[in-house]
Amino acid sequence: MKRDRSLRTLFLVRASQGVAPFKPRLNGEQLECLKRGARGITLRFEKSELVDVLVAAGYAEKGLAGVITVTAAGLEYLKTHAD
Repeated sequence: MKRDRSLRTLFLVRASQGVAPFKPRLNGEQLECLKRGARGITLRFEKSELVDVLVAAGYAEKGLAGVITVTAAGLEYLKTHAD
């Protein structure tokens, strides 16, 4: 039996549309670091591992001289994981 290729392609496109991008869940120390950054407290002197996780997850951006800016995704994470 010959399968219709266009139906298979349509199925694959629809299946991929429902997949959300993976965002890691932050531990307590990382979450506190993100909260401080959102309040405008500099994160330049934090452990680089903490900052690297926030940047890699898309929750923060690293600017000039190591200044960290919390992204919209980071603010959304804080809203959904507020204490």
